[in-house]
Amino acid sequence: MNRLFLIILMMMFSSNDKAFAQSTLEWQHQQISITTAHNARQLGGYKIGDKQIKKDLLLRSARLSSLSAEDSALLADKFRLQCIYDFRGQDEIVSQPDVIPGTAKHLSLSISFAAKEAASVSFGSEAEMLKMLLENAEHPMLQSLCENLYDVIFFEASSQEVYRKFFAELLLHEPEKGAVLWHCTQGKDRAGCASAMLLAALGADRQLIMEDFMLSKQYYDKRTAYIKTETEAQRQVINTLISANPDIFAKTLDKVEARYGSLRNYLMECIAVTPDMMETLRDRYLEEQTK
Repeated sequence: MNRLFLIILMMMFSSNDKAFAQSTLEWQHQQISITTAHNARQLGGYKIGDKQIKKDLLLRSARLSSLSAEDSALLADKFRLQCIYDFRGQDEIVSQPDVIPGTAKHLSLSISFAAKEAASVSFGSEAEMLKMLLENAEHPMLQSLCENLYDVIFFEASSQEVYRKFFAELLLHEPEKGAVLWHCTQGKDRAGCASAMLLAALGADRQLIMEDFMLSKQYYDKRTAYIKTETEAQRQVINTLISANPDIFAKTLDKVEARYGSLRNYLMECIAVTPDMMETLRDRYLEEQTK
């Protein structure tokens, strides 16, 4: 079972180098035209109350280790990328280091999920790992991981400390100089939770936070469409560890709201994001809606 657990972790944090083209209207609206990094999009344009998020400043993606020279130049020139916030574990960063566009600063904000142990083991093909996941989908450990993935991210003290650093660093950003980008390996879980927290700080409601999360599902569902599943447990494993599972994410948000009243209150109590900090972020990243 130790080998199975490591395989699970590798599947969570692995992705093919070739990104998938997207065709949905929602994705087209948020994508940033990066073809060599998965799940690359922005928060710009989202409407919050009578405001909207400024475009081309708040970017998110999967790892940048396969970034082409063309895409790197796009991030450096069009978006004037200032800083990369990397939520991967240290072994993930060492094994697949980011390509750094231009003069951008790279900041490690590691949430590792035992990545050190996972990275030290040699595995076969992705097909072999997928086969083992499907064969062991009923195992309680695997099902528990699926059910509690976002609970770990939101409620573990070590993860909360990382997100405190994320907000502290974001408050140092000068948006007039260019964009920031945050990512993990697939850009859906650790980076996705960062996006949810930032959206809440900017005043977004739960519906918008869920809609943003769903864009990761739209992206990675392209990848899982070929996988044949026969049981509900297998579907749960694929939907959560390879794609993005909005039901599991919503359950964690339910727990956040039950304990703290709202995600905004959670930010104040657990991530040390004060009302003044939220106001500063809104002043920097929100603008009047355009027609």
